[in-house]
Amino acid sequence: MHPESTFESLDDSRHVVWQGALTRLFRCCRGLVESLNADIRAGILPEKFCARSNLLATAEFHDMRNDLELLIERYPLVVESPFEGVSTISGGIWRASDYVESNATDALLKLQFLAGTVDLPLHSHDHSDRLILVANGTGIFELQSSDPERPEVFSTDLKVGDAIVFARGTAHTFKVPSTDLVLLSYHSPFIPLDDPRQYTVSGDSRIC
Repeated sequence: MHPESTFESLDDSRHVVWQGALTRLFRCCRGLVESLNADIRAGILPEKFCARSNLLATAEFHDMRNDLELLIERYPLVVESPFEGVSTISGGIWRASDYVESNATDALLKLQFLAGTVDLPLHSHDHSDRLILVANGTGIFELQSSDPERPEVFSTDLKVGDAIVFARGTAHTFKVPSTDLVLLSYHSPFIPLDDPRQYTVSGDSRIC
């Protein structure tokens, strides 16, 4: 139980007004990305590391499903298309500097993929780390090996509650062949979408 969920509006006791999901998601994402980078700097993990878990299967995150649903259903956000250069992807941004701390540099994005989205190319974000949370639907995450001598692509199915964390420079993509997919994408730091450093495909800078 989150403390915020016990607070009700005094002028309308029927309406629970305090959700707290946005700040909780920022705290969770920041902690995981900081831990990832600490272990990379310690030499325990390789620089272009990528890992997956399902947070809903972990007791520590048993309330995560409610937070994911709240972020996509209750928190207003304008999403625009095309996104990442693909007309079947739309997205919107919660900048931490607007909601959490005025000097924050990270952001949480809501990304909506329509079924049939299979044309997003393998790409990397070379100047920021990522944590992806699957909020709704299903899809496929593809990861390119960081070994230049073995450039194979690994695929894994995605479902609600899955979290994928990866360090900057990791080549990846998403395919959504049959069911709409909604992701929450954490960027640390957030690079403006019109900045050429945001998105790299085959060595070419593109807008993400």
